[in-house]
Order: sequence, then C-alpha cells, then structure tokens
Amino acid sequence: MIVEMRTYTTLCGRTAEFVDLYRSEGLSIQEPVQGRLLGLYVHEFGPMEQVVLMWAYADEADRAERRDRLIAMPEWRALLPRMAALVVSHETRLLSPRAGEITATP
Repeated sequence: MIVEMRTYTTLCGRTAEFVDLYRSEGLSIQEPVQGRLLGLYVHEFGPMEQVVLMWAYADEADRAERRDRLIAMPEWRALLPRMAALVVSHETRLLSPRAGEITATP
C-alpha cells in the first residue's frame, strides 16, 4: 500500500471556502474514482491555510490508473479552475511503508 499526501496552500482566509467547495462538489466526483480517502485535514499549528488530503492505493500503478481516469472526467476538469482559484500552491508526496513497519490494511 502507498499513501498519496496532497497539501494545498490556499489564499489567506480562503481555506474554509476551499474545503466547502471540495466537500460539496469535488469529493462526489473524485471519491468513486480515486478509491480510499484516508482523510481531509487542516492545520491548527505550523503552516496555516493548508488542507491535506490523503488517499490510499495498492501501488503506484493503481494510483496512476485512477488519476488518469479522474483527469479524463469532464466534470472534474470543469471543477479544477474554480478550486485552483483558491490555491496558492500544492505539493504531492507518495508515502510508502518501510519493510517490517506496521501499516493499515487497504
């Protein structure tokens, strides 16, 4: 299992608006394709105005196939400019367990 951690830094004071838009429109498009959402988080300490989404995948090939399907969806492509207007930057990290470490079952 791998975990994709996507961190979005929003415009100052717009984090709640980003989360609301994602919950009301984005999640219903993305979740059936992306698979297993581990969580949507906001920071209370450290860097502010950040939203973190974490998704679990079987492996990198599973992630790539799911992302390709999502990007091909017209409704997702239509939503992206509205979400991007609230974002200053975003970062994606792929997290993989170390050999012998305990991980959750997908």
